[in-house]
Amino acid sequence: MSTDKINLQYTTIKEPLPDFIYNGLATYSKNANSYKPQPAELIDKLAKKHNIPSEMIYLTAGIDEAIQMFILAYGQNTYVFTPTYVVYSDVKELGGKLNPVASIENNEFLIKTEKISDATLIFLANPNNPSGVTSKEKVIELVVNNSHAKVVIDEAYGDFADLSVIDQVKNYPHMAVFRSFSKGYSMAGNRLGYIVANPEIIKKVKNKSQWANVSYLSIGAGIVALDHEDYFAKIREDIGVRRDEFIKFLKESGYTVLSSRINVVLIKFDDENKGNEFTNFLTDNNFIVSQGNGNSNIGLDNSYVRIAIGTKEQMKILESVILKYRST
Repeated sequence: MSTDKINLQYTTIKEPLPDFIYNGLATYSKNANSYKPQPAELIDKLAKKHNIPSEMIYLTAGIDEAIQMFILAYGQNTYVFTPTYVVYSDVKELGGKLNPVASIENNEFLIKTEKISDATLIFLANPNNPSGVTSKEKVIELVVNNSHAKVVIDEAYGDFADLSVIDQVKNYPHMAVFRSFSKGYSMAGNRLGYIVANPEIIKKVKNKSQWANVSYLSIGAGIVALDHEDYFAKIREDIGVRRDEFIKFLKESGYTVLSSRINVVLIKFDDENKGNEFTNFLTDNNFIVSQGNGNSNIGLDNSYVRIAIGTKEQMKILESVILKYRST
């Protein structure tokens, strides 16, 4: 086996961006000699894509920036459903109170949708990272029952599942949806995301970001990507097939695997020692994965191991390593 490390720690698409992204950037590079705050050409394209007014969209430097903007504006008493994405815990660094609600029952991610009376801000990732989904009906229940708070549905992985509630934002002035080019469009390094919310919410949160917060080259990359939707849809479809095949392989090999609709698989071991043994074996065989919370999650102990879906070749090698582990 090659001594090169295969990094399956982060939920990024492992295939490199196609040349048509680079080739489409010439105009944006030439026009990047001036500030370009909230360029209308991308906002209008997204408004058309989602069939929403352009004034309901605000571009951000990835969803991480959007999360921090909402924390600064509304995060005095923030609730999250764990296990979930680690950046929500920035609440503690930014002066608010973080209230994690443990939401794994019988190895399934299940949120409670009743009123959280003291919440000022609620984050729900859907599909969730590292595991689980919440139906559209349950999402709207959560929104309806918490009209006193700002309810954010983080759809960073929304392109991997038909769960988006963007079309409902216009009906609930306290609701927001986050979307990203990082996952479904393989552009994590470009740092490009957007908020969909009532204009009054956008008016407040935009003061928590820089005036010209998004790179114009990233704007160009996003526009070019949207012009090639079929290409990225096929990439996501192939990842879904590889994920489901890997889950099937793991279950047939005797592993406990939690449900996933994104480009990652979460394995639950009987205890932390077994999680350590498995992770160490993968490390010794040149695979980097995420154990416990790693760098990406909150709410997991070291009995959990999270593995991102790699290329077809990487997954074949990984399966051979896991078979080797099973035989030891």
